[in-house]
Amino acid sequence: MKIKTLLLITFLAALVGCAAPLQYPIKLDTTTLMSPDIRLGVATSVLPQPSLMLPGADCLLCMAVAASANSTLSTHTKTLSTAQIEALKGEVIETLKARGKAPVVVADPIAVVELPKTKKLGEGFSRRDFSSLAEPLQVDQLLVIDITQAGMTRPYAAYVPRASPQARVSGAVYMVDVKTNAFSWYMPVDYHLSAEGEWDEPPEYPALTNSYYQLLEKLRDEVLAAFPVKPKETGE
Repeated sequence: MKIKTLLLITFLAALVGCAAPLQYPIKLDTTTLMSPDIRLGVATSVLPQPSLMLPGADCLLCMAVAASANSTLSTHTKTLSTAQIEALKGEVIETLKARGKAPVVVADPIAVVELPKTKKLGEGFSRRDFSSLAEPLQVDQLLVIDITQAGMTRPYAAYVPRASPQARVSGAVYMVDVKTNAFSWYMPVDYHLSAEGEWDEPPEYPALTNSYYQLLEKLRDEVLAAFPVKPKETGE
């Protein structure tokens, strides 16, 4: 019994040791943002295909049962759009231009998950190394809208659903120094929203669909709200 207990403690300790540290929010450094000496690029990561996530359906048979029970919703979720996220990049660029900044438009999305991992930098630094982008993009700082999950989620306990589906959008929006990988801004994104009223209305699921697009609008509002307000012009 003591040996089993020791093995369990060792296993749990290993899991904790392997878990990535949580990156807390960092307020936007407006001095860095608006410095005329700093070239700022604006980009999105490679955006995810909206999908239905079924956390808690962990075994193969559990996943098969959950996927079958939610197949119609899964099919519909794949039709949802992420165009509003790409449009947000354009709005950020126009906002910066209106405030006197000349941002570098990064046309192609960045495959953030394919960048090398950084080592031993800790909190306040990116876990991905952006230094390889400094020369090709010709930027000092990179503002990235990095959405990693979008669509719907429904929690399971093995074969059994624990709750109704919700819309979900998650990831982060941040500004990172491409040479040091230090964050000048970090806004975590983990939005969930239930349907108003009845959710189970296949095949279009209007209430859940509306919740999803509300989350994209929330993302837009919170990102744009982070930027400094342009001073009002005074009349003669």
